[in-house]
Amino acid sequence: MVAAGCATATNSLHPGRAEIGTERVSSLGQILVDGKGRTLYLFVADLPNQSSCDGACAAIWPPATSAGPPTARGAAQQSQLTTIPRPEGPRQLVYGGHPLYYYQADTGRGDIRGQALTQFGAEWYAVSPQGQQAEGGTSAGHGARRPGR
Repeated sequence: MVAAGCATATNSLHPGRAEIGTERVSSLGQILVDGKGRTLYLFVADLPNQSSCDGACAAIWPPATSAGPPTARGAAQQSQLTTIPRPEGPRQLVYGGHPLYYYQADTGRGDIRGQALTQFGAEWYAVSPQGQQAEGGTSAGHGARRPGR
């Protein structure tokens, strides 16, 4: 479901409620993904628990949202996962204080085309299960994907 530029991180057991998990990407190690394996990113310009990405930014970096309480699986930690309100729709997912986003150029499971990009005044990074920016792999290889893709 997409509403006003927001993408919902799907949970097959509770439609509209987000499920955050982890996946291993060769150049980054374990990173956070949604229930469909899509990479989740943090924006370095965001303050803790506050999104500074809206308008044109949110069109390219859609906020990951949830219509209900989100759940964590794999190495993702439930204690790090929460939501914050957005003026235009469902609540945005937050992990370790970082609002979470998708990158519109990531089209499939394990894509990391947004890794280490600088857009809208700051850098974007995939998120580790510890709630930090994932290091390694850059957007220079724009087709970066997990092994076997």
